[in-house]
Amino acid sequence: MLTDYTGRTSNQDRTTVIGTVEMRYRTFWVAGIAILPAFLIMIITLPFFGVWSTLAIPGTIGLALLLIERRSKDGLRLRTYQTIRDRNRSSLNEFRLCGEPITVLGSDFAYVRQIALPVDAADEKTAADDFEGFIK
Repeated sequence: MLTDYTGRTSNQDRTTVIGTVEMRYRTFWVAGIAILPAFLIMIITLPFFGVWSTLAIPGTIGLALLLIERRSKDGLRLRTYQTIRDRNRSSLNEFRLCGEPITVLGSDFAYVRQIALPVDAADEKTAADDFEGFIK
């Protein structure tokens, strides 16, 4: 019962008030670190777009939060950057799952076939003495 409160991921959903905003520490640090490239992008685009280049700040911070904080809705619920990294590192006959390579060779696959058909006890005509009779 206490695993969610004391386990390895116990701090994952805990929030704190930073300034006047309630957020998780990880979100705070991601947004704080993303401000540096946001200002760099704003300074580079300032001569081209003027005041509109200030939109680079919330855009860059939003993109950083999307890549680092968001998790996929299905499967292993990996973070977005992990999903993109695994997809880019995958190759023919190999894919990555949580960063670990999984090799898939064609010889490992097998076909699953139906080898029996349902037979009604009342219907004697469908009963066959051997396997070949069921295939027909």
